[in-house]
Amino acid sequence: MRKELAAIASAAALVALGATGTASAGTPSGGGLAHGYQNGDVRISTSRSPDGGFVLVDPGRGGLQVRNVANEYFQGWDAGRPSSDADDVWGDGTKGDRQTADVDAYVAATRTWDYFLERHGRRGINDDGAGPRVFTDVGPADGGFLAQYDPECGCMLLGPAAGGNAAWNATDVVAHEMTHGITGMTAGLELYGEAGALNESTSDIFATLVEFSAHSAKDRPDYTIGEGVSGTPLRYMDDPTKDGVSKGCWTPGVGDGDEPNHQVGGIGNKFFYQLAVGSGKSVWGDSPTCGGAPAVKGIGNDRAGKIWYRALTRYLVPNSTFSGARAATLRAASDLYGAGGSEARAVAAAWLAVGVDGSDPVPPAAQTPSLKWINFQRSAVGAEVMLRLRAPDPQRQRVTFTANGLPPGLSVDPATGVVTGRPIRQGTFEVTFTATDCDGNAASRQISWDVGPR
Repeated sequence: MRKELAAIASAAALVALGATGTASAGTPSGGGLAHGYQNGDVRISTSRSPDGGFVLVDPGRGGLQVRNVANEYFQGWDAGRPSSDADDVWGDGTKGDRQTADVDAYVAATRTWDYFLERHGRRGINDDGAGPRVFTDVGPADGGFLAQYDPECGCMLLGPAAGGNAAWNATDVVAHEMTHGITGMTAGLELYGEAGALNESTSDIFATLVEFSAHSAKDRPDYTIGEGVSGTPLRYMDDPTKDGVSKGCWTPGVGDGDEPNHQVGGIGNKFFYQLAVGSGKSVWGDSPTCGGAPAVKGIGNDRAGKIWYRALTRYLVPNSTFSGARAATLRAASDLYGAGGSEARAVAAAWLAVGVDGSDPVPPAAQTPSLKWINFQRSAVGAEVMLRLRAPDPQRQRVTFTANGLPPGLSVDPATGVVTGRPIRQGTFEVTFTATDCDGNAASRQISWDVGPR
């Protein structure tokens, strides 16, 4: 979910909620109690701060942390400060309380981490064991900023409570944003056309699966998105057209217009719902098939989720279309459960039920790494920098990163594409980043990087 969602628009040891985390050296972990609005009363893992209090930093999940920016706009990796508390009892359970909002975001992020680790063996967004940063109270107190994933810092940015709504910190909201990061580091789906719609579908799919995995008594699992913010779902998985704007059936050219990705993404959402639950009426909703297609018998969340995750991490590419997603999920189902098995047949039936029969041509994948857009950078002398380059390779080859012209004091890790350090000299620097795969195929981008006084 990016800003356009006006409708939502590490070697990590698994630490279960309700248990105390395993601390890194010199960082004793707390066993805090969270009074959440979204999650109710939940035990959390926290860390000691230098002043003897506690901060929302989880050493057992790679240093995952929540930082509150106090209604300022996001200014980069160093923005805000870790949310803190003196006695490790967090929030008062009301939606207007800032600390309650912080701890709800924290719980949602830890549950997302746990889902991907437990179900798919993935250790965080980059699968490197490093926990993300979650920035809360982003933007003015009267609202306007909703929720966004910032790919350059690998951060989730969440807007404050406003207009009687809760903050943008419900489990499915945070999981949606964190999944954007995983998509960007794996398939690298573009942000426009059918690929952009699939990008949003993927985030809604895993947001739903995280919610089911969390199985919260207060935020009960369902196949809707974002209802924890205003009380009304922003999107419906069973029949996306319930919101009055989203698509549920594929038609030629459906991704060619200017409709938001979230709306066209309803096609992927409905496919997944029918794959997991089935078509027709159920306790979860009513999902009709498109164009008189035969009824679909669901295979359950677990198998459907594993199929989508394998397709995302093995077969989907930056320019994938819905027809390409059909081919990718069929390959994934065959890998996991056998060619011609009931799971593969269910995948084919669920795609047919949303109008995707495989007759639309699958566009060929590019040969070069897909080096993603990098914004103009602004830093200060002595301030910590963390910029993550992303260049998923459509051929699934290893990519090496280089940078020419970086401000003195900064360097790029050739294996991960992470730029770190502290600038030591003011000025404007013209920087060229290049990503090169094993065959020598390369992609480059140029940016200006301004370094000002501290």
